[in-house]
Amino acid sequence: MALAVAAYVGGHISPPPVSLIVDCITATALILLAKVAVWVGSSHQTFKREERLLVVVSVLAIGGGWYGTRVWTFERQFDDLVSTQNMNLKLTLNELSGKILVFVAERERALPPAPKEETWDRDEAALLRYRQDTQEAFEKSFGPEVRAAHDVLRLFALTDRDFERFYREPADTFEMRVVAKKLAFFASKLPAGVR
Repeated sequence: MALAVAAYVGGHISPPPVSLIVDCITATALILLAKVAVWVGSSHQTFKREERLLVVVSVLAIGGGWYGTRVWTFERQFDDLVSTQNMNLKLTLNELSGKILVFVAERERALPPAPKEETWDRDEAALLRYRQDTQEAFEKSFGPEVRAAHDVLRLFALTDRDFERFYREPADTFEMRVVAKKLAFFASKLPAGVR
């Protein structure tokens, strides 16, 4: 009985101690089979049809219970793994979103002033250089991660028109901010998994 209780309790721990649970249910099944064997060995001469049927049903029930509990244990392990992966993905997406928002804020502080009439060409060149530098810095820092996040989110059918339009190569800080906010939004929509 204590082994069965240990297996039950172990099945409700996260992550489940699979080898301990399997060992406990195997030992429990072997003890029950030994009890049936002792009963059969000591009383088999007096068995009638009902007792013989009871022996067969008992052995099948013990085997079925052992097998069913093993399957349940491995399903619990799988469910726990899925929950952990989904939580890690949520954290990764939120962290990436936050890093992009910090990057955008820093880049916007470095924004050159609007072109003035007397220095129009130089101011316009500075704005173009700023935009190109921002795009290159974004690509270097976040491009591969954003595209990988996009691919994973598509597996969960989490995307929308704006994200699809901007995620690959955001042109400016506005589009980068949209990408960051969409990543955080999609992270909130990820399933938590089964516990």
